[in-house]
Amino acid sequence: MPPLRSLLERLTDDRLRAATLVGLASIPVTLVLALDAVPRDGVAIGGISPATPLLAAGLFVGYHYHDRPIASRRAGVRTGLVGSVGVLAVSLADLVTTLGFESPAMAAVTVVLFLVEIVLGAAFVALLTMVSAIGGAWIAGDLARVRDSATPRVERERPVDDSRWWLPIVVYVLATPLVLLFVFWIVPDGGPGVIVAVLLLFCLVFAAVATVMAFVKDAETLVDARAAWQPLSVVYVAGPVGVYALVYLVASLRQSIHPPGDAMYGFVVALWGSSLVYLVNRHRYVGTP
Repeated sequence: MPPLRSLLERLTDDRLRAATLVGLASIPVTLVLALDAVPRDGVAIGGISPATPLLAAGLFVGYHYHDRPIASRRAGVRTGLVGSVGVLAVSLADLVTTLGFESPAMAAVTVVLFLVEIVLGAAFVALLTMVSAIGGAWIAGDLARVRDSATPRVERERPVDDSRWWLPIVVYVLATPLVLLFVFWIVPDGGPGVIVAVLLLFCLVFAAVATVMAFVKDAETLVDARAAWQPLSVVYVAGPVGVYALVYLVASLRQSIHPPGDAMYGFVVALWGSSLVYLVNRHRYVGTP
């Protein structure tokens, strides 16, 4: 049975042993964080499991596998599938507690929904960890490009002016203050202005994603051209991500109505500052913009 043999070979691939071990190591951390975050006087004992251990595991696996024969995304999927056992264990604890308060009919429906949750939850966790692993591989590649920038690479060398990836960064720096000014100080409390403000915020989020991509692409061009200034794009992205995490934590401790929204505002503002610093340094050492 070739399909079964192929599946067994994938599951027992020694090259993914490290990814499997990292996934196993994340399980107890996930359980501890999830159980510690649940109110003691509530009905459920589990609650929502934090994604922090799996995100950290994905970053580590991606960094570890970035220069190996196995693709980082495949290693991230393996880590996510193994680590999802911790998330599913917490969900199972919730299920057992909930069944004691439901009728037999509702309990049967809950069990069926839980089986669906197992499949969807494992797939989501694997996807989340795969994305994190891709990020880890990107960080490793970014560091490697700068570390090996003195090595001759004639086949990749190109002029500095070949890059136009700094343009989205300029657009973001110019547009962000205008959007925030309109949203928080100009837009009225009701009417069509609110709809316009929401649309502008959505556009600003997409512009932030484009700016992060522009950091990566523009830094690659500068490294390939062996320019006088070769930035680490991960530094300009890690700062805003750290601000996001910090604002989220503070907002949660202060019992804010919507901590993710507060954290996103912090990320947008921090990315604006990071973009401005990037453009200033680029103009100082490269001459553009």
